[in-house]
Amino acid sequence: MATSPVEMTFVVNASGVAAGGVWPHFKFLVDGVSVGQATVNSTSAGRYSFTTKLAPDVAHKVQVVYDNDWLSTDKTGMYRDLIVKSIEVNGKTISSTSSAVSYAAEGQGTLSGREILSWSGSLDFNMSKDVFAGAAGTPTTPTPPATGGTPIVVNAYGNAAGGVNAHFKVLVDGKVIGEATAGTAAKDFTFNANVSADMAHKIQIQYDNDGVVNGADRNLYVNKITIGGHAVAPTDSIVSIDKGALDGKDVIAGQKAMWWNSTMEVKADKSWFAGATTPSNPPQPSLSVNDVSVAEPTGSTSSGGIQGFLSTKGNQIVDEAGNAVRLTGINWFGGEGYNYVPAGLWADSYQGHLEKMKSVGFNTIRLTMSDEMFTSTAVTNGIDYSKNPDLVGLTRLQVYDKVIEHAGKLGMKVILDHHRNDGGAGTNEHGLWYSNRFPESTVIENWKMLAKHYAGNETVIGADLHNEPSVTATWGGSAATDWASAAERIGNAIQSVNKDWLLFVEGTEWSSTLAGAQSRPIEFDVPNKLVYSPHAYGHSVGNFSWLNDPAYPNNLPAQYDKMWGYLYKNDTAPILLGEWGGLFNSSAEQTWAKTMAKYLNGDWNLDGKSDIAAGDKGMSWTFWAWTPESGDVGGILMDDYKTINQSKINLIKPAMEGAIFDTPGGSSTPNTANATFTVKLSAPSGTPVTVDYATVDGTAKAGSDYTATSGKLTFAAGETTKTVTVKVLSDSVTEGNETFGLKISNATAATIADATGTGTIVEAAAKAAAASLGSADLLAHSLTAAADLPTAPVASFDGSAADLSHAAYDTGYNGMEWHDPLAQAA
Repeated sequence: MATSPVEMTFVVNASGVAAGGVWPHFKFLVDGVSVGQATVNSTSAGRYSFTTKLAPDVAHKVQVVYDNDWLSTDKTGMYRDLIVKSIEVNGKTISSTSSAVSYAAEGQGTLSGREILSWSGSLDFNMSKDVFAGAAGTPTTPTPPATGGTPIVVNAYGNAAGGVNAHFKVLVDGKVIGEATAGTAAKDFTFNANVSADMAHKIQIQYDNDGVVNGADRNLYVNKITIGGHAVAPTDSIVSIDKGALDGKDVIAGQKAMWWNSTMEVKADKSWFAGATTPSNPPQPSLSVNDVSVAEPTGSTSSGGIQGFLSTKGNQIVDEAGNAVRLTGINWFGGEGYNYVPAGLWADSYQGHLEKMKSVGFNTIRLTMSDEMFTSTAVTNGIDYSKNPDLVGLTRLQVYDKVIEHAGKLGMKVILDHHRNDGGAGTNEHGLWYSNRFPESTVIENWKMLAKHYAGNETVIGADLHNEPSVTATWGGSAATDWASAAERIGNAIQSVNKDWLLFVEGTEWSSTLAGAQSRPIEFDVPNKLVYSPHAYGHSVGNFSWLNDPAYPNNLPAQYDKMWGYLYKNDTAPILLGEWGGLFNSSAEQTWAKTMAKYLNGDWNLDGKSDIAAGDKGMSWTFWAWTPESGDVGGILMDDYKTINQSKINLIKPAMEGAIFDTPGGSSTPNTANATFTVKLSAPSGTPVTVDYATVDGTAKAGSDYTATSGKLTFAAGETTKTVTVKVLSDSVTEGNETFGLKISNATAATIADATGTGTIVEAAAKAAAASLGSADLLAHSLTAAADLPTAPVASFDGSAADLSHAAYDTGYNGMEWHDPLAQAA
């Protein structure tokens, strides 16, 4: 005869190791059905209870599914782990190392049972029917949890206004048990409720400082409330919001956003507090940590590296100290296309992308854009805001500001690239630098706006004036197609507002050749700022004649000398090879990449020895591309937009010879200021009180904005105040105010009322002034239809032509002969 299901309570004995301020999280399943979930927010063992109805006297499979071992925001060297000691049920304890336990670890296969879960995966307890024997007829009485009450974890974040973040209190049945301030990044805030056993309770989150300052609206957003291991979403039926005073008069259904001063209330079931004990001892004092603000220090102590803005000296790029600088970078496209922001932000954070770029040795980013990016009709797409929370609500230019800010913190440099006029893929279809919709006057106004916007920002080193003039573009000749003259007009316009930038000028024929510069060189009003920037590709892009030469690859140096290398070899100007790349699937193309690396390094006869003068550096370059959308060449990232293609890195790594970053060991040491947090006890204690502390990232990042700090505080009997000092670092990036946190945890002989203090780094006034050009300027540039050039109508060009930016083309270059396609068309 079948036995009716009875209520059983499982207790998971677990602790955790946090990484990046995020604790391990798990789901609890019985026979494949989710019973609950919990965040293990302590390095000390805790008890997490889950109750469900099961058939007694039969076997059941119980699973602890660890699901956040690695997050997109995690960095190399971070280790988050879940430690499961055992599971208790029906008066029995099953150890995680029991023979009945196995561990299905992500990427590792099925392993034997263990306590430490170092990968996301499922710890499976195959419990025999003997474990549940005798449970029929009466519910199992759960083992009482350890003293200390019921943990309440609120996962929340907020919008700041006037530099002040959203603040909230946590109440149980109307009594305050703690408070916290929520930053812009979501995180867990942990509170402890000592409440009566086996009774229902109301858990209340009271948002109390709503406001609008200079158009910025402060709000609180609650993602989840976990009570005694039971997770509740703000939209669950047991959740409501009482707007205004907590008086029950203006109650609405629960929702994530708290747009007013209000109280979110959870009607928590009594089983969530089963076994809790009413304290019989005097209440313990509570610990809290205050918020602090500190002015960002300015300046740095020089220790070499890239000093100031760059200029040119012969064929060398040099810094303000006269040191030769080699740029070895990567193209990060997307801004020129239909998303209007760098690609791959749907798969990873922009910080994650940039840190991976640096990790493989790229010291420069060629960041693409289009004129369409600066129009009111352009829509920002392609961002997963859960991975990029600080990009929420930003304009396209503000997204670029964030990317450039973090690149600067990593010691990387940025070249802005005018890739095309209308949003789309590749270069302009008609091959020119302007269109009916975006005449040259608009191109110039956008460049001047950017030059002003980034003036004084040493991360942004220059402008690639236009990508791949092709099809109809000429070097000289008709004014409507003369790219050389247009480059001078655009470059001089930029120099009228910003004289610090390098100006990168590409060639014609999709920038494959700069042969015309031999008789008609480029000259700008401000000297020593010109860098010529050709492009070159291998077999993946085109069946070029020089790739089929019987002398291949030994013929390549002479071939590239004719096309553009002569400018470097004759000491005319520096070269930055703005694009090169390929799939490198064939041995022939791998040979091309290895040969190109030698040529760029200055080994012109391919004998393995440098042929350039001592102290000089080889040609600079930016590889195409970071993300894999280009079907003909792919990317450094694989199709998951996360994994680095190491075989490609191995091929191009030799071409990084002589490159450095603008970071310690090859840069300057930032000056510092102290942010001093005060940790307080609410009342003196008769026994010593200890508490751990550690800094956590917010919009400010450890290593670039402040120095990570951690340790333990000990309050002697009678002491009520301790301080923790965090070093705040200077930088040269205009970034606005930023925040980080000091989190306290693992208190002994005290509870924690406010676990996190917010440190606000107030942007230095000088940099705030430099950033005075607001994002509203983006839309101030009118898009006139009338070009200011002699008119050879763009409409006469074949706009239906396929994108030839990486199309197969073969000019031969056996002596340069210029043709005017417009004249032929006529």
